[in-house]
Amino acid sequence: MTVAIRQRPSAFRARRRRRNLVVLRAGDASLHEQWLAGPMPRTWDLVVSYFGDDPHRFRADDVLRLDRKGPKWPALHHVLTVDLADSIDDYDYIWLPDDDLATDTATVNELFEYAARYRLPLAQPALTEDSYYTHEITLVDRRFELRYTNFVEIMAPCFRQDFLRRCLPTFDATQTGWGLDFHWPRFVGDTSSIAIVDAVTVRHTRPVGGPNLTAARAAGVNPWTEYHDYLARHGIDDLRTRVYRGIGAGRPRPADDPTAICVTVDRPQSWLRAWFDHHAAHADLIIVYSDDPAVRAFAAGREHPVLVCDNVVPAADPVEREVANIHAAVATARAAGMAWLLPLGPRELFHDDGRRRWQIPGAGQVSFIAHEAVPRPHPVEDPFHECTVFRVSGLSPFLDAPANRSAVRLDAEIAPVDRHGFTGFTAASGTVTAPMILHYPYPSFESWLDRAAEAASNGGAMARDFAHFSRDLLQVAVAHGRLDGARACFLAEIPCAGMVDRMVRDGELMRVVPGLVNGRCTDRAAVAARQDRPNIRC
Repeated sequence: MTVAIRQRPSAFRARRRRRNLVVLRAGDASLHEQWLAGPMPRTWDLVVSYFGDDPHRFRADDVLRLDRKGPKWPALHHVLTVDLADSIDDYDYIWLPDDDLATDTATVNELFEYAARYRLPLAQPALTEDSYYTHEITLVDRRFELRYTNFVEIMAPCFRQDFLRRCLPTFDATQTGWGLDFHWPRFVGDTSSIAIVDAVTVRHTRPVGGPNLTAARAAGVNPWTEYHDYLARHGIDDLRTRVYRGIGAGRPRPADDPTAICVTVDRPQSWLRAWFDHHAAHADLIIVYSDDPAVRAFAAGREHPVLVCDNVVPAADPVEREVANIHAAVATARAAGMAWLLPLGPRELFHDDGRRRWQIPGAGQVSFIAHEAVPRPHPVEDPFHECTVFRVSGLSPFLDAPANRSAVRLDAEIAPVDRHGFTGFTAASGTVTAPMILHYPYPSFESWLDRAAEAASNGGAMARDFAHFSRDLLQVAVAHGRLDGARACFLAEIPCAGMVDRMVRDGELMRVVPGLVNGRCTDRAAVAARQDRPNIRC
């Protein structure tokens, strides 16, 4: 099906036309002025569809500003079928990006070049490793120039002109545009028509959502209801994203920099075996600090490379002890030939696909966001298997202090600031949304009781954090005259199955199942590749 377009004079026909077009829905915080930076000439015209209120904003030579309120996709439908009606035929490709993408002229030029070279009806640039993202398939895979897929996200689709005409009737079918990216692939006839271009990357700088959802809700639209209705109306029930095949990058992928993980373990835990086996796929060396004989014997007996060390300051507060151990681990990891160090706790999993895409060239420190496991209503033996629902950082209140962590490149003057970050690195630093830290502070009420006893025994910063985040539970316990009196209050905060489903839909919770099978990491190749270093003791 094609759409009828009303004719009107071409917007850019007064001068020599460029082959491609970028049409942007822009608010006052739009980043598109950066896209015009650099000495390279553009191969694309730029139309800014502005939804702000400043009459002087974004008015520049060789850029057309059009004013229109409302959500992105209905507004783009009007721009393309009315405002630019007679201009569309002048272009080979049309890119429709969000306004919070960080890029430049040369990168946008490259996107159009790849789309034309491979004759793609539909494409998008890959997202950098430090981007906010919704679909993992859109993150860059640096092994490839491009990957043929069944999915291109509504964040940054690039259409060939004839394919844009086929898809245009869908643009004003919803307020949010949710579901369009699962619908458009149905308009192509083969698996070589849609691609994510890994050779061209942009950075998505803001959390998913933003003004588009705000405008939809202002129009009285429930985004999730509209989304499900749209999918049902078009018979779309398979939402799995797939990579059919990839075209190699044509250059060797840089080797992964050797990475050490350090951890402080005060006492044996039932889940330690799963913790060690999981992180064997992510580290070339695990440095364990413990004064507990059972922990030391267990760690030394692991099949992957482990270095077992004494606590640097055994009698210190647990937080101070961990920071001191991290400080010592910097020198220990560097002496072992490691390039990166990532501190973790025994109640934390580093959740990644094993390909170390977080090792960004030019980065000195990379920070990872932690999400907190929702407790179970019964005692838990192995939280890494049993707790699979997580409170999303910043969107759902935590029961414990956030466990964000940072990996640091081991430059000469590196030192920890605290458990979460470093100083002394010389290159850039930034926070990525993938990989992530999965934090399991209280898999059950019993583990909360254990932490309460530990806090009472140790005092210090750990006890202060516990008292702050557990203040409501502690008040209930005081009222009952015993810690166990807070059980009913703790259990009442665990969402039921129906509430979990709703909170997952609203983005407050997420479901994550780490790559563990029977306590073993499923990435056996990654483990085997790291078994050429012996276990040693400090």
